[in-house]
Amino acid sequence: MEPLPITQQMFTLEDVLDDKWTVLAKTIVNEPSDTEESDAKVKEYKDQLKEKFPDADTEEILADSNNIKFLRSTNWNVAEAVEMFLTSVQQYKDFLSFITAGSPSQLERVWTKNIVSINSRRDQWGRRVILFRLGKWNPDDFPVQELYTAIFSLLQMISLEAVTQVAGTVFVADLQGFGFKHLKSLGVGELKCLGSVLSGGFPMWFRKLHFVNNPRLFNMLYSILKGFLGPRIRDNVLFHGYNVSGLLDYLPAEVLPEDLGGHSGEEDGKLSIDILKKNEALVLSIMEQFKNLSKH
Repeated sequence: MEPLPITQQMFTLEDVLDDKWTVLAKTIVNEPSDTEESDAKVKEYKDQLKEKFPDADTEEILADSNNIKFLRSTNWNVAEAVEMFLTSVQQYKDFLSFITAGSPSQLERVWTKNIVSINSRRDQWGRRVILFRLGKWNPDDFPVQELYTAIFSLLQMISLEAVTQVAGTVFVADLQGFGFKHLKSLGVGELKCLGSVLSGGFPMWFRKLHFVNNPRLFNMLYSILKGFLGPRIRDNVLFHGYNVSGLLDYLPAEVLPEDLGGHSGEEDGKLSIDILKKNEALVLSIMEQFKNLSKH
């Protein structure tokens, strides 16, 4: 695959691939080129999940848009897609407070701190770039549950984009300002939840996880987090220390803020949050479906 031009691609939540990405999907996520084969895989996936939840109304949650993102997130392996779906449902049992702490419009004290955002430009491989500035979070301002819910809501939104389902995402965790107050606020439950999302409990490919400005103190936290990371992400974690320029070996300057060696303005990151708020009803509907299914 040749690198793609870096252009602004707004969050339209388009669920259909264009001709270029239809071709790329065959290589990147093993998407069947034959309609009969893809239909057969979708049917097998739906039938298996209906057997898992015989007493639940699964028609809406097993709509084509949901089926496709789980299948693409597992390279169209039906067994793995079913397992990923079941893990996603389990998260609503195990980590409900971390992913349902408020609607996007109720999380304003998270958004105003510019802790998490997604660039409107994709990287050279078509991936969405998620910027997470943990050090900007003051645990005294709001609980970790709201922070996690904010991140989870943004992920839910971009998981609806067909191109993102194929290309995946890149996570850039800027740890400037990380200190003991953060270390004390992130316990085993919080890290287990994060590990589950990154390791196959959420229908998305996290292609790379970059840690930058990471102090020695963070090593204590990561030593615990690593135990909850599966091979999908564990082998794709990169530590840059304070070598900010090292990010440019992997990501174009257009998708990084100025303090991380790029030239993307802060206002760009706010676009993803604005679009999330506009699509709040849709995102909440999906989350509610999984919450209801987790009761069965």
